[in-house]
Amino acid sequence: MAGAHDPAVTRAIVLWCPDWPVIAARQTLDLSDDLPLALVDKGLVFACSDAARADGVKRGLRMREAQARCPQLEVVPYDPVQDARAFEPVLAAIEEITPGVQPVRPGTCVLRARGPARYYGGEDEAGAELLRCLEGLGLPDARVGIADGPFAAEQAARSTGRGRVRIIPAGGSPRSWRRSRCPSWASPT
Repeated sequence: MAGAHDPAVTRAIVLWCPDWPVIAARQTLDLSDDLPLALVDKGLVFACSDAARADGVKRGLRMREAQARCPQLEVVPYDPVQDARAFEPVLAAIEEITPGVQPVRPGTCVLRARGPARYYGGEDEAGAELLRCLEGLGLPDARVGIADGPFAAEQAARSTGRGRVRIIPAGGSPRSWRRSRCPSWASPT
C-alpha cells in the first residue's frame, strides 16, 4: 500500500500566498490595499486584486476591457524580477524556522514534511507554525497544503473551504489511492 509506509512517497508541505504578484507590486510601489489593481503583461491582465475582481476584472482580459469594467483600475506592468525579489524575504523567514525550503515560483514554496512535523509535534502544528511566520510578515491569507508529494500538496493548499491548512492523509492522494485500491493500474502488465 502506498502512503506512509511507501519509501517512494515523500510527504510535502506547500505554502501558497494567493495573489502574490499583486502583493509584491503593492509592497514595492507602496500602493493602497483597497485600490483596484491589475498587473498587465503583453496587453493582458496577468493578475488582479480582489477590488478589481469585484468589478469583473480577471486574468486574461485585454487591458482595455479591464479598464472598461473598472474605470478606476490602476494598471501596472507585471515585473517578474520584482515578483521574485519581493518573495526572497519570505523564503528567508521560512528558512529560519524550517530549513530546506525550495521556491516553486514567487508566492509558492515547498519543503519536506517529515522534519517540521517531527519538530513541531505533527503536520497540523507544523502548518500552523508556518502560517504564524507568514502572518508576521503581513501575509494573513497564506495557505498550507500537506500531502503525498508536492503536486498534491499544492492542490491541497489551493483548495477552498477547509481552513488555511489542508492535510491530505498519507496514502490519500490520487496516485496513492489508485495504487492501493487498484493494483492493476500501478503495475505494468
